[in-house]
Amino acid sequence: MVIGPFLLPPMVFATLIGVLVLMLIGSLLKRWIDPQFDTWVGIALVAAFLAARAGFVLRHWDSYQQNPLRFFYIWQGGFDSHWAIVAAVLSLFFLSAWRYRAIAAALLVAGSAIYLAFSLTPKAASTQLADIQLVNLQDEAVNLAAHADDKVVLNLWATWCAPCHREMPMLQQAIADYPELQFYLINQGETEVVVRDYLARHDLQLQASVLLDPTQAIASYYQTLGTPVTLFFNQNRLVATHVGEISAELLSDYVQALKH
Repeated sequence: MVIGPFLLPPMVFATLIGVLVLMLIGSLLKRWIDPQFDTWVGIALVAAFLAARAGFVLRHWDSYQQNPLRFFYIWQGGFDSHWAIVAAVLSLFFLSAWRYRAIAAALLVAGSAIYLAFSLTPKAASTQLADIQLVNLQDEAVNLAAHADDKVVLNLWATWCAPCHREMPMLQQAIADYPELQFYLINQGETEVVVRDYLARHDLQLQASVLLDPTQAIASYYQTLGTPVTLFFNQNRLVATHVGEISAELLSDYVQALKH
């Protein structure tokens, strides 16, 4: 979802919509049924949010323990929905009077349905590796379709994109950590001079993985909006799409899905 200059991952957008809808319904029920209803909904939302984030962080604690403050880097994504549902159900169960639990449960179901509907990432227009010839920084032609039998990760990025910039060191490490995968970091709409200067200034050793796409043919082919966008392929089949900044932990989850 693009809002002005901001690219919101579908899950983040879905969360915002779900929260707003539940707050609105809670406000109406406060007026019509019980003055405490919006308070219950608010507490349930906070509990669900914290539990979902905590569940994801605990699952990847080996990584997060190096910098626990990354718990608060919620713009990178990383939430476990089943933890959220359990926390919301328990909080509503203990907070609300028994006669209102059915209404509270209906609220939770409605909010979950809205969340799931909006969080489903729109499928890319094409689900195979593009038969498009790009050029790497060694001035060699690379056709993505030539990797039809491989596991491939495509990251669409630009030097001016702040989330892309934050991803780069992590992607450089991922390329070293997952040698069995073919990574291509496809720069969108910029010249070779700009890209080379960016890599040199930030001491990034990514020359072998960067491809130039000055006409943004790849973004057009997959009908993506904004950067960064990361696409995961297994044997010429699109397995997953991540819109927005991606963390090392989320990338690890996607890679595991790619392998199975």
